[in-house]
Formats: sequence, structure tokens, C-alpha cells
Amino acid sequence: MIRTRPFAAASTLMVLAAAASCSSSSTSAPQAKPAVPFAESAPWPKFRGDAAQTGASNVRPSRSGGAFWSYKTGKGIFSSPVVAADGTIYIGSADRTFYALNADGTVRWKLLTGEIIDSAALLDDKGRVYFGSGDGKLRALDAKTGTEVWTMHADDPSVNKSFINWFEGNVAMGPSGQLYVPNDNFFVYAIDRDTGNVNWRYKMPDQTWSLPAVDTSTDTLFVGNNNLLPLLGKNTFGIDGKGETAWSSVTLGTVAASPLLTPDGKMVVGGFDGYVRAYDEATGAELWNVATRDHVYASAARLPDGTIVQPSTDGTVYAIDPASGAVKWTFDVGEPVRSSPAVDGDGNVYFGCGDGRLYALTKDGALRWAMKLIDDVRNDLNASPALGASAIYIAGESGEIFSVPYDFCLRDESKSDPRCTTPGALASDAASLVYTTRFGALSTTPPESIDANEPVTLSLFVRNKGTSKLAILDSTSLTATVDPPAEVDVEVSGDGKFVKVTPKKAFVAGADGTVSIAVRGKYLVDFTRTGLRLSGGNPGGDVQTTVHAKVARAETATLDANGTWEVSRLSIPLPTIMPSYNQIGFDSLHYLLGMVESTNGHGVAWMAGAKLLETENRTVIDPTTKALFPLEVTSDGGLVTLVNLDGLRVEVMNIAMPFKSFRVSARLGADGAAIGDAALSGSTVCGGIDFYGPFMQQLGLCNPQTDVIAFAGAASFKPYVATTGAPIVVGDVAFAVTKDAITATLTGATVKPDEHLAALLVVDAATGRPVTLGYGLDTRRTTTPSGALATVSVPTTGHTLPAQMRVYLMIDTASAAKGAVAAPTK
Repeated sequence: MIRTRPFAAASTLMVLAAAASCSSSSTSAPQAKPAVPFAESAPWPKFRGDAAQTGASNVRPSRSGGAFWSYKTGKGIFSSPVVAADGTIYIGSADRTFYALNADGTVRWKLLTGEIIDSAALLDDKGRVYFGSGDGKLRALDAKTGTEVWTMHADDPSVNKSFINWFEGNVAMGPSGQLYVPNDNFFVYAIDRDTGNVNWRYKMPDQTWSLPAVDTSTDTLFVGNNNLLPLLGKNTFGIDGKGETAWSSVTLGTVAASPLLTPDGKMVVGGFDGYVRAYDEATGAELWNVATRDHVYASAARLPDGTIVQPSTDGTVYAIDPASGAVKWTFDVGEPVRSSPAVDGDGNVYFGCGDGRLYALTKDGALRWAMKLIDDVRNDLNASPALGASAIYIAGESGEIFSVPYDFCLRDESKSDPRCTTPGALASDAASLVYTTRFGALSTTPPESIDANEPVTLSLFVRNKGTSKLAILDSTSLTATVDPPAEVDVEVSGDGKFVKVTPKKAFVAGADGTVSIAVRGKYLVDFTRTGLRLSGGNPGGDVQTTVHAKVARAETATLDANGTWEVSRLSIPLPTIMPSYNQIGFDSLHYLLGMVESTNGHGVAWMAGAKLLETENRTVIDPTTKALFPLEVTSDGGLVTLVNLDGLRVEVMNIAMPFKSFRVSARLGADGAAIGDAALSGSTVCGGIDFYGPFMQQLGLCNPQTDVIAFAGAASFKPYVATTGAPIVVGDVAFAVTKDAITATLTGATVKPDEHLAALLVVDAATGRPVTLGYGLDTRRTTTPSGALATVSVPTTGHTLPAQMRVYLMIDTASAAKGAVAAPTK
């Protein structure tokens, strides 16, 4: 969900012609291709810079000029900037706002849309900027003023039985000026740029995040698709300028990257099966492929000599010979790279990384410089850089947009800047378990302290002769020993690349105030591979580590037994597939969590989906949510753990997901908010996931030994104060139990289910534990002729009910009525 050209004072046609002459495999000088009417002299008018999406520019780095600045938006940024001739930068944010920033980083104008923006814009020669957003609208605005020219509304998701109609695939343009824009409603649109009218629609099998590359001599488009498996159709397409299929192909996994076209007629693109492939433009025949160790999200770029540069989420950047597919060099950064590289006129390569750094490599793959741009824990630089006339522009998960002058870290006045510290070299030969933070950052040195109730996550790295190797943990061999002793769950991820050690009760500190967690096991190598699905494998060796840290508690804070919290800005960095499928989507989620019961450190909380108001960034309950479930609460002062281990089933991002476990842990400060962020973790059994489960197994996302996908991450956790509204009246409430359901009947209620969320919560009266039922997916509601709530019912078929129960009528996140019921007699 993240995507993003430069040439100082050259015209678009000159750059295209120059790019076309650089292939190492071309045997004759190609004809100059027709120009595309991008904004004249704009250094980076669209994602990937040009129609062929080479990510290349003729700008050369200078050690003078440019300005270093950053501008912070309200949420994370996963879209990539475009840059106009006057230096204006255009970019969208997950705060639902599209920004036009002056060359000095000040705001020229901004526009609040109805949903998140994670696609890049396009600048044309008529002074317009075009961009899409998650509200299903493609907008054409006056680039200087932000005044609307037209707005196009994507077809409703129901047309193609899709889930949403977000624009996530950026904006492309052909030589006639026709816009090509993919949408999540399964259409790729060809749009008249003057009117916003749809000229044609091309039906895809699934969502399209890939931006079409355009061969301007034929007006043929080349694009990937999110289709997961061959059973469902194709996922790589050549489409002619009239919207007809030229050819199609399929790989095992999503193709989210945007294709690159070479001067000698190849189309190059990577996929979620971990391979980079070259196809013949004319026929779609596969010419070569290169395997990486994880899925490929980033788009490829092309060096001046024709070499293809392709990053992978395995933490490696690959340089590939365009003629043969041979790997010429690699550069390892360790953390996932989703940022599509940009290449300057000297062949230097720029990309962002999951460690918060902007990297600059030489054309030979040596580190030229690196700069730590984000110190925030949300530090992924997953957006792609844009090359301006005097600076590099890139944005990140922290919500900041950065302007970095060329060769900033090589300038005399900046060499001592601590942000320019070169990252530590990866071990040459080692198998290690590396401590991994809640936000997926790797740390060779464990933290000084950990929260007493937080899971400890460790990632596997295997290196041999300076090269990272494909290896996974042997789930059957992993053990964890805790001192002082504590009962823990040890769970290996679906991809076998990390392990979680979760305390069943809070870690207890020893006499010195610390705890030691020793993890030992074996790892496997040399697999039989189908995409990223691995089978077989041989023992590779032993791996072990010990985390020794202080145990942090929250002795002075206490849990508000009647409080409500907002859980937002979810980040699920592990497994690595999660951010690639849904990083900005997770960041956009909001939940409200209210305490329902609390006695002697034990209680029940109610978690419900929320949303932002359309006209302002204020969180309110979502009456239509199907993400609705109880959590068992354990609190010790401000040390709070919320869990559900009973197999809850909720709808997340329009997919019904069964959770084997779901856990939130936080250490609260005096203000009631989490110190730092709350830790999230959980797991699901792939075989239990409707429809997608078997696909996930075939894609290699499920642990072959346990069939489990485990995840780890974090979220913002802070007190929520609702604005005062009209009183909620439920009238008289009577609770009843039948063999099929538990029902609340309301008499005299005025509350309406289209304004408030109504549901039932059932608690075991003997244990005080919540009873997990289909609260979100199965609850049924009826209304009176006036629209007021009449009944609320939750089915119990297939569930064993406790003998005695407390039943709450929940309105939003608060109890509006309470009753005692008994399980029906047989």
C-alpha cells in the first residue's frame, strides 16, 4: 500500500529518450518514444518518476544547496511524494489530508478527504494535480491553489462484489493524457483528464495496488494485481490502450509492486511469492526470475547501465543483470525494505528502510551514506523517495515528510550530525535470535527494561560468508527458561522467522530487579520451495540467546474501573507480510474499549469498532461495526493485561477472522494512558479461516508444523472522553434465554441502532470470565415502527453456556442494563 522521478531542467521527452538509451542488453538504438504530458520540468511528476517507471533521474548529487526540514502530519504516511518544477511537494497522509508543501516545508494548501490517502499523485502540463483516496474518489485539483476541477466517484464495491472502493494504486498517464487509475473495487479505470469521465474499465480478479507502467509507443499498460492464487485467475497483465487484454500471467501470490519497462522490451516486477520476474512485453513469456528470501513489495528501479535494482522485505537489495537475471551484487540492511528505490544521474540508489533510515548506495552496491530520519518508535520509511532538483523527499510511519539535501551526510558541516551515523554491520557468519521491539525494530542489545506483562519477541537471522540465508526456526525444538521462574507460552510465527515468549502471568523480578529469559532451539535450511511455502528442510544448527532486563511495573498508577480507552494506530510489523498487506489500514483502525466489571484486579472489558467522523478527525463509535468482543482483564495497579483465549471470531478489514488468542498488555501512567504503546499479540489457525485459510497455507504464511499464524505489534492506548450528546434511553429491559439465543427485549426505548451500537455481553457468574459468542458477526437487532431499538439477540447454538450468567445490554461501550439468567435446561 505504499508507492512513488527527477530531472532538473530537462524536458520529459529528453529524459525518456536518455533513459531509453541506457540498456546494457540493447543491440541497437531504440526509437524515441512519444512524450507523456507530465508537468513541464517537474523533477518527479508521478510515482516511479516516468511512464516506464524506471525510478531514474538525470539529476546529479551536489554537496551544496537544498534544505533539510520535516513536516509532521496527524498520522502515518505510506504514500510517496511528487515534486513540481517550482519545488512544491504533494503528498497524502493517513490523517485523510492531502498536502501541498512549499519548497521550504511550509503548507501551501491542504484538503481533508473522507478517508486515508496512501497513493501518490500525478502532475500534468495543464497545472493540475490528480490523486485518489480511500473514500473512493479521484480528484483533479488546481495544483497551485487546491481548487477542485472535478471529482470522479469509483463504482460501488457491490458492482464487482469487492469489499471496498479505495484508490490505492497511484495515478498513471499515457501519451494522449488519458489517466490510468486502479481501484480496490477490482477495476482499473481509463479516465479523461479534462472531465473525469470514465473512458473504459478493465475488470481485475482482485484489488490493484500496482500502478500501470505505460509503453508510450503502443499505449500498452502493464500492471500487477492482488490475486493470491492461480485458482482465482491471473495477477500480471498487459492491457492495450482500448482496455483489452494483450496477455496475462499468474504467480503464487499478490503482485503489489509497479512494473518497470526496459528499453529492450522487458517488463520487470516482483511479487509476494518472493520472486522478481522479467517478462517479454509483447507476449508475456517469462524470461528469467530471481528468488529472494521473503515477499517483494517494492518496485524495481534501473541504473544508467541498465542494471535492475530490486529491494525485498527480506532486508536485502538485489542488483540484477537485465539480460540474464544473474545477481550482480547484494546489499543487506537487515530490516524489511518496502520503499521503491530512486536512482540519480550518477547511478546512486536511494531508498527508505524499516529501521527509519534513508540509504544512499553507489551504483556498485556500496554504502555511500545513511541517515536516521525517524527516532519515533513508529519508524518505518516504507514510502518511496522522490528526487527533486536539490533534495530527496521521503515520508514515513511517524507521519513526517522529510526534505534531505543531496549528499547531506557527506557535507563537511554535516559529517558530525548524529543522524548520519553509519548503521552497524551485520555479522559475517552467525545464527542469532535478535530482540525485536513492538514496532518490529531489531536490536542486537536487549532493552534495559521490559514491562512485566509484555511478550518478548526474537527474530531469526542466519548469515554465511557475509550473505543472509533463508532459514526458519524448528518449532518443535524451541524452549524458553525464565529466571525467576514464570510460566510462559512459546509460539513460533507462521513464516518461522520469529518466536514470541508470552508470560501467562506477569514476569517477577529477582532480587536485583531483573528477569532472564533464555531461548534455545534449532533452525532449518535447504528447503523445497513453492513460492514462499517451504517443505522439508535440513537441520542448519543451533541458535540461542538470553534477554536479561529489569522488570518495569506501574506501582503508582491504577486502572479506572469505569474508564473507556481508545485503541488506535495499530501496527503489526510481524510477520512481515502484515504491513505489506495492510500497514496503512491498520493505522486507520480505531476501537473503543470500556470496562464493564472490575473486582480485586480481575474484570471484563468490551471492545468495539470505532471510526473517525467524516468532517473531522474525532473518534466515535461505529454502529455498523462487526468487530465486537469481550476481553478478560487482569490489573495490578497500572499493569493491565487484556486477553481472550477462547477462540473469538471478529470481522477485521471486511474479513471474518477467528483468533486462537488475542492479547493487549500495557503499563499505564498517571494519566491513564499507556507508557509508550500497548503491546499487541495473538494468533490464528489457518485451517479455521473461511475461504482464505487454504490460500494462506499454500502461500507459505502458516507454520507448516503448527498451521498457526502468530502476530506481534503495538497500538496507541489512551483514555477516551466522549462528547456529550442526547441521553440514551433504553426503557425497561427484560432478558430471556432459549435453547438458541439470549435476548433482551426493550420497552419504551428511544435509542436507535443506526446511531448507537447495541449488543449483549454475557459473563459467567461463577468465574467472572466473559463468554465468547458471535457478538460482532451474529448479533441480531429489531426495531419498532419508529426506528427505536426493540430487541437485541445473540445466538448460542454450538456454545456451551455456564449454568448462571450475568447479561449486559451494551450501548456503545457502556452497560445500559443488567440481568441474571440461567442456562436453559435440556
